[in-house]
Order: sequence, then C-alpha cells, then structure tokens
Amino acid sequence: AEVDAERELTEKGRSQCEQFGKAWASTLHGVTNVLASPVRRTAHTAALVAEPLGLGVTPVEGLYFVQPWRTAEMKAADADVGYAPVGEYISRHPGVYDKAAEMMATAVAERSGRLVPGDLLIVGHAGYLSFLALEVVEALAPASGSSERDEWLQAARKVVLDANVGEVCGFEIGAPGRGARYLPNPESTDFAAASSNDAFIINLKVAS
Repeated sequence: AEVDAERELTEKGRSQCEQFGKAWASTLHGVTNVLASPVRRTAHTAALVAEPLGLGVTPVEGLYFVQPWRTAEMKAADADVGYAPVGEYISRHPGVYDKAAEMMATAVAERSGRLVPGDLLIVGHAGYLSFLALEVVEALAPASGSSERDEWLQAARKVVLDANVGEVCGFEIGAPGRGARYLPNPESTDFAAASSNDAFIINLKVAS
C-alpha cells in the first residue's frame, strides 16, 4: 500500500493531463469543484487539470482503493481481469466490488454539502472509478416511475460498462436528458506496460 501511494505521475501522465484538458475544455468549463484521491499521482493529475480552471483540489481519502474495505476477493479479481471494461468485472466477479462502490459514493456524498454550485470533477483510479461512475449514474437518473428512467439508465450504464478506462480519461455524467459519455485521452494508454494497478506495484518493487 505504501509503495502504491508513493507512485509519481510520469512524464507521459503529465502530457496526458495537458492533452485531456485541451481536448475536453468545453466540457470542463463548468467545473467548480474538484475532488481527488489523495495519493501522489492522482493528486498531481487533479492539480494539472484543475489549475487551468483556476480551481484547487480537495483530497478525499475514500477515493483511494487501498482501503480496509478492499477485500482479498477484490485483489484477486483485479489480478484476474486487469485493465478491462467494468462490465467484464461484474460478469466474472459479480458482487465483489459492491462494497467499494458504496464506500466511494459515501465518501463523495459526505463532501457534497460543502461544495459550491456547478459541475463536480472526481479524480480517482482506473477500474474503481468506473464502479463509482455506476453509482453516480443511479443517483442522477430520472425519478423512479418516470417514463424515461429505464431508457436513460440503460444508455448511461452501457457507456460506463463498455469503457476500458485507462490513464487520464473519464466520464461525463449529466442530469436527466444529458446522459453519459466516455471522455478518452488523445494519447492512449499502454495497457501492455502493466496488467493492473497492482502490477505497477510489483514492477516498482522489482525495480527497487
């Protein structure tokens, strides 16, 4: 856990932050709040994206995936599936990440009362961010009983379920009528460099 938390943002990562900010500037212009996992690489990512917007970053411990709620089953699933669309995780390991999604959503909700009006940017970790996005989709869906709820949910969930989230990319999830879309980075992720987040930890340990 300590080694993972100390991972720095790479030169490629810094370039990806700049490219992401430029590519999606029109989407980011309404952001007024930035929450981020507090570890070095994620905090740095958030700062590089937030700085051109004139915003600071609020660290949220519950967005970091190395937590007491990260079970042995989650670690095994991470290693088994690696970097892949979250739909594959749910298909192969149903229910394993329910607690993670719940805890991350709770951590964000606890901050919501202290945010200023406007869009919220959440910076987290690949894979786990997708589980959080599914929770956000549910929270922003049209009211239960409305004719558009099922269609909206199905379309928005499909966006999240099908995306293979990599480095410095994200989702835009809007209020009813706006739906969801995946925001890829212009500079693609090299998924061959490591099979999962934990593979980076292993590589770091070997290198040291």
